[in-house]
This record gives sequence, structure tokens and C-alpha cells, in this order.
Amino acid sequence: MSKTVGDILIGVLDDLGETELKKFRRKLCDREQEPKVRRGIVEKADPVDLVDILTRTFTEDGAVNVAIEVLTAINCQDVAKELMEFKKSPGSCVTSGDRMESATGPTKMNQDKHFVDHHRTALIDRVSQVEPLLDRLLERGIITPNTYSDVKANRTTQNRMRELYDGPLKACGPKGKDIFLDILMELEPFLISDLKGE
Repeated sequence: MSKTVGDILIGVLDDLGETELKKFRRKLCDREQEPKVRRGIVEKADPVDLVDILTRTFTEDGAVNVAIEVLTAINCQDVAKELMEFKKSPGSCVTSGDRMESATGPTKMNQDKHFVDHHRTALIDRVSQVEPLLDRLLERGIITPNTYSDVKANRTTQNRMRELYDGPLKACGPKGKDIFLDILMELEPFLISDLKGE
């Protein structure tokens, strides 16, 4: 039977020493992106509980990405690399940008699904610089001043991103999505590289 995302994450966290696990918990709580994980929830969590918290908070796909981000931040690059390899493996259900078709260009996942559509959930969860993104989208004519105000009125970054996806990004077509991706590459280069599997 093949290993699930939960099995892999439990194995990875089990392999960390107590000091690294403590750093992992702390850094997980210190993340600025929404949704945030409260310190009280993870303080005494063992690897099994931590994985449960990660998958409930970020979904399985997001849990792997967040784990990679946190492991890298606490200088556990070898373990982060192990998770990246899992993401890239053919049996993995985790979406990864490295499966892009080269014939369709870097912004296309296949003939009918744009990169930003393919990674909708990850971008909603992980984009942190929504206001500068809105400024540039307004400047480039992808959104109107009214849309800018409507999106900005949402309280969380996730809701702002959802509003962008449900309105302007749905209507702007491939060229608008290309511009959106260009702006994201400028504002969030590490996130986009991670999603592309670079």
C-alpha cells in the first residue's frame, strides 16, 4: 500500500530531534501568512498531532508546502528536500508545478488549464502581499477601482485572493492571467519557484 501525505509528514517529523521539533512548532506559529496556527494548539503536539493540525489547517497539499517552508526556515534542508522529492514523485497526489508541459510554455499546465488556475488553492493560501498585487493589477488595467475597493474590503488575505479569483481572474482570460502571474513572480518569487518545482 502506498504511503499517504500524512504518513510521509509523520515520518519526516518523527525523524527530527526534539530540538528541531520544538523549532518547527515555533516557526510554524511565527508564519505571517494566513491561516495562522496558534501556539497553544501545537505547543505539546507530537508528530502525529502536528500532522493532523497541518492537514486540517492547510489541506494535505498545503500541509506539505508549509512543512517544506518551515523546515527550510529552521535549516533542515535535507528533510525539506525529502518532502520536495515526495511532491515530485509520480504516485504523489500533491500538486506540483514541475509537471508542466514544456510545449505549452511556463504559464500553462496543459492545453486548457492556466498555471494560476492549477495552483488556485496554494496561491489563495500562500500569497501574502495582496495589497501590492492589487496596486499592480489596477495599474495594468486587470481590475477596476471598484474591484480594487471590493477586494481590499475583505479582512483576510485568503478572502481577498478568493475574491480576485471569483471575479477579475475568471473574466480576464489567459493574457490577464499571464500578467497576474508576472506580478506574482515579481512579488512572491520563492512561492512561484516552489510551485513550479524549481
